[in-house]
Amino acid sequence: MTFKTIALAIALLSLAAPTHARADEGGWKLVWSDEFEGDRLDDTKWTHAADCGGGGNDERQCYVVSPDTVSVGGGVLKLTAIKRKTRGLANPWAGPTGPMKTGDYASGKILTKGKASWLYGRIEARARVPGGQGVWPAIWMMPEHETYGGWPRSGEIDILETVNLGAPCEPCEGGRENRIFGTIHFAGDATGGHRQISTAAPMPASASGADGGFHVYAVEWSPEAIVWFVDGQRYAEVKAAQWKRDDRDEAAAPFDQPFHLILNLAFGGRWPEGANAKGVDETALPATMEVDWVRVSQRGLSRRSLRP
Repeated sequence: MTFKTIALAIALLSLAAPTHARADEGGWKLVWSDEFEGDRLDDTKWTHAADCGGGGNDERQCYVVSPDTVSVGGGVLKLTAIKRKTRGLANPWAGPTGPMKTGDYASGKILTKGKASWLYGRIEARARVPGGQGVWPAIWMMPEHETYGGWPRSGEIDILETVNLGAPCEPCEGGRENRIFGTIHFAGDATGGHRQISTAAPMPASASGADGGFHVYAVEWSPEAIVWFVDGQRYAEVKAAQWKRDDRDEAAAPFDQPFHLILNLAFGGRWPEGANAKGVDETALPATMEVDWVRVSQRGLSRRSLRP
């Protein structure tokens, strides 16, 4: 390692230090991470998504394996949404064969499914998210195995979502969209009816601009609760009693199974297109979500990291 590389690493650590806890603080032990070093995605940790399924939300992008949409360099992962006609599977959940679809936009999505999943822990990422009407970055988790059935029965944990940052927003400070969202999705009853619990918080701002727009987004997930943080500040909590179904004995179900991690940048979809200025604004493209690092820590006897 060169002196320049060491100096850069020290500088980055000093910037990040105030915004996240040490891995060994409170008994937490780092069990998995990606610092996005080198010049390519680590395929021992991540798989690329490639489809035009729209995420089940009528999103407009197709996910593709392309250096235009997924790249690593300078210690940062970049997921980029661009305007480019792209063809892919219309229904990726049905398997690798089926009808195809052509979309007007391309973007990037990576996931640890089949390579790493975890049951409980602190999952955190240092990231800079883009704005614009229709732009929808997300850091989230899905069940490794659909133990309780298809979505939403087996749950979903959204560590971070933003939609339409900078677009007009009457209830937002300054009249512009500036909120981050932490959410869980689950089945509220035995019929599989969808329920969600979501909390919004203002995007933190640095008066000095020293963070460069990067913030640390995290959840701490246990059998008792899921708690959301931004830059080390807790802003939401959901207790197991709030998602527990009366007809089921498992107190923490469905969030008592291993989940894998997903990073993606969507464009369009029912949520962003129905909010703020409505629809999508192509002048927001290209849009890029940058991720400095992703880390998973666990502690005590509950520590469990799962690999195939």
